[in-house]
Amino acid sequence: MGIHIDIQSAPEKVSPWYIDKRIFGKFFETNGRDTYPGIIDDCVANGSFEHWFSKRKKDGTNLPWTMRTEIMYRDVEPTTGLAYPWEPVGDVTDAFEQLQGGVHGKQGWKTFQRIKLGEGTMSRGIAQRITLADERTLTYRLQLYGRATGSITHLQVAIEDKTGELRSDSRIQLTQEWNRYEVELTLDRVSSSRYEASPFGEYKLLIIANTEEASFVDLDWVMLMSGDAVEGLYNPTTIALLKRYHVTSIRWGGNYANEYNWKDGIGPWLHRPVRDNQNWGGLEPNYFGTNEFLRFCQLIEAEPFMNIGFSYDLPPELAAEWVEYVNGDASTPMGRLRAEHGYPEPWGVKLWQVGNESYGDYQFGYTNSIDFAKRIQTYYTKMKEVDPSITIIIAGQDPMYVDFSEIPGQPPIWNKRLFALAGKDYVDGLDIHQYTRGIRDEGLRKDWLVSNEADPSFYNQVLVVYPSQYEVLIQELKELASGYGIEPLALEIGEWNLEPETDANWPKAEYETMAHACYVAAMLNTFIRQGDSVKYAYQRDNTLYYRAYPVDMRPVNPGNDTSRFYAEPFMRTETKWRSFELQTEGTTFDIPQTWVRIRPMAGIAHVDAAAILSEDNAEMILFVVNRDLKKAHKVELQGGWDGDNANSSVLLQYSDSPFMRHTDWYEQRGYHLVETQLIREEGNTVSLLLPAGSVARITFRLAHKSEGDLK
Repeated sequence: MGIHIDIQSAPEKVSPWYIDKRIFGKFFETNGRDTYPGIIDDCVANGSFEHWFSKRKKDGTNLPWTMRTEIMYRDVEPTTGLAYPWEPVGDVTDAFEQLQGGVHGKQGWKTFQRIKLGEGTMSRGIAQRITLADERTLTYRLQLYGRATGSITHLQVAIEDKTGELRSDSRIQLTQEWNRYEVELTLDRVSSSRYEASPFGEYKLLIIANTEEASFVDLDWVMLMSGDAVEGLYNPTTIALLKRYHVTSIRWGGNYANEYNWKDGIGPWLHRPVRDNQNWGGLEPNYFGTNEFLRFCQLIEAEPFMNIGFSYDLPPELAAEWVEYVNGDASTPMGRLRAEHGYPEPWGVKLWQVGNESYGDYQFGYTNSIDFAKRIQTYYTKMKEVDPSITIIIAGQDPMYVDFSEIPGQPPIWNKRLFALAGKDYVDGLDIHQYTRGIRDEGLRKDWLVSNEADPSFYNQVLVVYPSQYEVLIQELKELASGYGIEPLALEIGEWNLEPETDANWPKAEYETMAHACYVAAMLNTFIRQGDSVKYAYQRDNTLYYRAYPVDMRPVNPGNDTSRFYAEPFMRTETKWRSFELQTEGTTFDIPQTWVRIRPMAGIAHVDAAAILSEDNAEMILFVVNRDLKKAHKVELQGGWDGDNANSSVLLQYSDSPFMRHTDWYEQRGYHLVETQLIREEGNTVSLLLPAGSVARITFRLAHKSEGDLK
């Protein structure tokens, strides 16, 4: 037996609070291809031909293709005079030059691309490898600025496939002055080789200059947008995926928040500066700014959560101005500016955060807990003066993030000092992050296996069940806050996911597997049971931002479906849901100390369960996950309801192996999502067999409806 669940319906087992549907949020950081074309459907990188920014890595390398924002093949070689990641077409000898000036680019240091023609070379050009969503649309809009010194000079703009065949082709006649040109490029057919040899780069965008006399051809601000972009801007697949998978809220923040000045992302695109992305490398053109984000949230029907940076470069006055720009009416200075930008009505954003992981020395503006707790009060005060109705969450620290503890090797004291020094007057809620990774060092992982007489599958299982320990940490954090008069503590799990560190030949609970989906389910169960405190949660999962991304390229995965069927009941408008305490008994195991962040813990259940009850007490839903990655477990349910009159339905998610990877972009393969039935046992007991590494949603429509009948 895996678990016996006794559902004795009694009023004291029902939470007095309702579960917040914003626990089904997603985290978004302005970071390379997640944004372009993940949200803003521009398929070109470095269209303004700026000098590429590459953040130096700790090992001393400074290679563009090592950065997360890098989107081209890893074999793109820099070409003298040519802006990275563009590639040359034709002879490269003294062919290109990046010159200061032009129409768009870095503030105070704009550059444009020059192509030199003449002396026997009458045709030269540039190219960029791109991925196009041709399964969705064959039409694309190319825009660019161009000019030429020669009187008879034109551009050939084309899209070429992997075989070198031109699939769309057009011509532009250039003049001697900068002009903005727009060309529609329509592919003649859909690619037959998508993702075969590479997850990106099925096509090349070609811009080739041809002349009848010696000439310089200058290019600037190239964009290539899909013809079906929503409102001419947004990726329609991303919008469809976020709506389909019931994403209820988007947190816009992350490391980038601590370097981001919101004034870079307002007003006409032509006047927005291109910035170096100091955190991640690459360039940020700032097309995706405040109004674009908030309109995007409207389109996907999700609540925005805005993260303000914390640093001396981003002072409290700037934060307050951002609140006024977003929420102020047109009579206020910033509200009037927003109206001038085409958005006369206030957005009315209620959820704000200040700081992101401000305890880490990898953050801009990082500091110690005492300094943060003191300075955060000014941010809070000035923002509330602008709009007293907003909720301000402040950056906390994961209770076991010993990597960046002010007492080396000990659990951090960051949160305790925030409660003590800022207190309930300046803490509407606390943001904490949880990335479950395990043991990073290969040698220590092998030592762990030996000392615990374990195998790699069990190592993964320890990571998958970590949410059980995380729930204890949340309870401890709530108790700590209560001691400072903060009760209940509103928690935002601002970033969370499982990213297991394993050996190359080990099984791995990675995103594409049901093992990972079990972690997702267990985290959501924790949020449901701790719903008096956990009000917001934002999974870091880039999958639904549809884009080509070589570091992190994967189709929609099993965990997305897990989150979707958890969220479905909360999408209904006729009821709200309360947490319901279950009495459970079943098999357990112990987890050992695992590196520095997972402490020993006894009695971890193989099968984890959480329950929700509808507002009218007429419907109960159980979410059950078998976290045993080797064995199936039987779930027995015994209830206080009339089994003959309780209608039930079961949705079961499983795979042939918990570590089987789902890799198909267009069909559900690698895992199964099926409707099934409970098996009637003796008396008033029903059962369900859960395969290893599986999740189930069990719905009961109860005959009893009044609270007095819950006995």
